[in-house]
Amino acid sequence: MMMAVLKVWVYLYLTFEDKKPSITGIDICIEKQSVTINVASVDEVAKQKDTLVNEVASLRAELQQVSEDRDSLLLQVQTLTAEVVNCEELVEKSNELKEKCFSQSNQLMTLQDELEATQNKLRVSDLSVFETKTEFEAQKKLISELQNRLEDAELKIVEGEKFRKKLHNTILELKGNIRVFCRVRPLIPEDSPGADGKVVSYPTTTEALGRAIELTQNGQKYSFTFDKVFMPDASQEDVFVEISQLVQSALDGYKVCIFAYGQTGSGKTYTMMGKSGNPEQKGLIPRSLEQIFQTRQSLQSQGWKYEMQVSMLEIYNETIRDLLSTKDSSRTEYGSNGKQYAIKHDANGNTLVSDLTVVDVCSTREVSFLLDQASHSRSVGKTQMNEQSSRSHFVFTLRISGVNENTEQQVQGVLNLIDLAGSERLSKSGSTGDRLRETQAINKSLSSLSNVIFALAKKEDHVPFRHSKLTYLLQPCLGGDSKTLMFVNISPDHSSSGESLCSLRFASRVNACEIGIPRRQANLRSFESRLSLG
Repeated sequence: MMMAVLKVWVYLYLTFEDKKPSITGIDICIEKQSVTINVASVDEVAKQKDTLVNEVASLRAELQQVSEDRDSLLLQVQTLTAEVVNCEELVEKSNELKEKCFSQSNQLMTLQDELEATQNKLRVSDLSVFETKTEFEAQKKLISELQNRLEDAELKIVEGEKFRKKLHNTILELKGNIRVFCRVRPLIPEDSPGADGKVVSYPTTTEALGRAIELTQNGQKYSFTFDKVFMPDASQEDVFVEISQLVQSALDGYKVCIFAYGQTGSGKTYTMMGKSGNPEQKGLIPRSLEQIFQTRQSLQSQGWKYEMQVSMLEIYNETIRDLLSTKDSSRTEYGSNGKQYAIKHDANGNTLVSDLTVVDVCSTREVSFLLDQASHSRSVGKTQMNEQSSRSHFVFTLRISGVNENTEQQVQGVLNLIDLAGSERLSKSGSTGDRLRETQAINKSLSSLSNVIFALAKKEDHVPFRHSKLTYLLQPCLGGDSKTLMFVNISPDHSSSGESLCSLRFASRVNACEIGIPRRQANLRSFESRLSLG
């Protein structure tokens, strides 16, 4: 339709253009004829004029009509042109929609594939959920069975713990009631190497490995065998592992005594106390306490409850000093407050020191604080043998009282950890005045200890425990009522070979002593004690 309208519009436009010269020509003729009006008659001219005027009017009317038609057609053309542009835009949008529809159709197909895959996974998941639920029920049943077995196992653990204690005690008895461990300290810059080479050596045969030691003096070798020999490279942890079972015996209700013996500067205090500020160099005393408190915690699940008390004393110049007393005047025996610190043994073999400070403890932190307090109060001094030498025998005592609420069993254990003062020859110690008297007192008490060991080794009827306060205090430890272990500490220094040899000989005599089977202090609580303890 649009094309037809355009054709009509073009035809009218061309007709108008064709007739436009004719109208112009008529106007010219009229002008010419007016000039020649005198040639024709007036009437004829008038007629021609009217005719021409009518013809001009008709042509003008026709021209006006053509002009209006042209305008109308031009408006239609503009309208149609706008419609064409709009149509082209619609066509473009239609193409875009077709492309989008094609793309969405592809996406729809992809989504359908994904939906199908998801449905397949869902079916698999449903199957897996069913299998998981089935497995969960099976595991739930298994857990219930394991819980029942755990309860049975806990009952067996209680019985097994009793059996373990019995076997543990048997093992220690087979090894000997007084065991001896030898520890050789490392060489230090102050030591003299000696012209004859090493003073100490260690046999490597299968029978002797880890148990034998040889000391060379003046070209002659002396061989000794102990329960364990620690070479200079042994760590504090290595040493403690070997005595940890013995420490456990105190919790089981036995008296346990571990003491360190040796000349000044041989490493006794390092073995027992260690070096403060370095966890790896902690000695036997702090490590034993850590084990005891950790084991106490683990035994709570079996119904055990423990109470512990600590005391610390030193024997200085044959005088007992209370290291936990808060007043200087009350630390010393026969001080201004009249405290006597007398050693007493009861019928059950328990040793008590009258007026001695006893502190209840619940953690290793509390005991560490007390150890620091005691170390600051302990008597130390400088000698030619050692820059900082302990001038007294240090005795740490932990009393353990345990009650099992399930079995009504009670145990009473004691752990004595003792750092003996170092033995010295007066000629080498360089002691004078107070230091000389200290050295004489130390050597006298160690000599009394040696006499006690000699008497025990010979099974004499009379053992001179009362000859010194040290031996009288150690009477339960040496008289067969305790599990006892001695550390003999020696120096590899060439100049100390004589003292080391004496220490090894003494330790060998101790190792040969048979002091009897220790008694375990355990019993069932009486009715009254059950009421008093809740």
